[in-house]
Amino acid sequence: MPDDTTISAPIPVRVRAIPGGSRLMLNAFAQTVIEDVLDALLSTDRNSDVYERLVVLAEVDPDERAQPEHRQPYEELVADLAERASKWTQLYGERGLDLAEHLMANGSRALPVGHWVTCAWRAWQSVKADAAREALNGGAAA
Repeated sequence: MPDDTTISAPIPVRVRAIPGGSRLMLNAFAQTVIEDVLDALLSTDRNSDVYERLVVLAEVDPDERAQPEHRQPYEELVADLAERASKWTQLYGERGLDLAEHLMANGSRALPVGHWVTCAWRAWQSVKADAAREALNGGAAA
């Protein structure tokens, strides 16, 4: 199994093994979130004040922005933008199983030798390989 795999979906997910498990790269999903935030900032909704709040915060010096009196408006704006941003993506059909398989492989490598999950993972891989061989050979013998 390669160290860096892309699971294709409406929004691709790249999976990379790391010493402690897996690292997911969600570039296309991040772009969707940024688009949602930009749409919120450029909203023509007269009741929306997020752009004005951003302008007010942008005029504050970065050192001052860290001060408690500016911290709350900053955190409130972040929360409001996060509320408007996408939080879900879809994995259809086998793509979810592909992602689960890569996460399981990477996670089991990070566990101590002899951990029950690692043993279960190896058993599942063996059963999967047997099923694939059987499928290639035309199914179960009559």
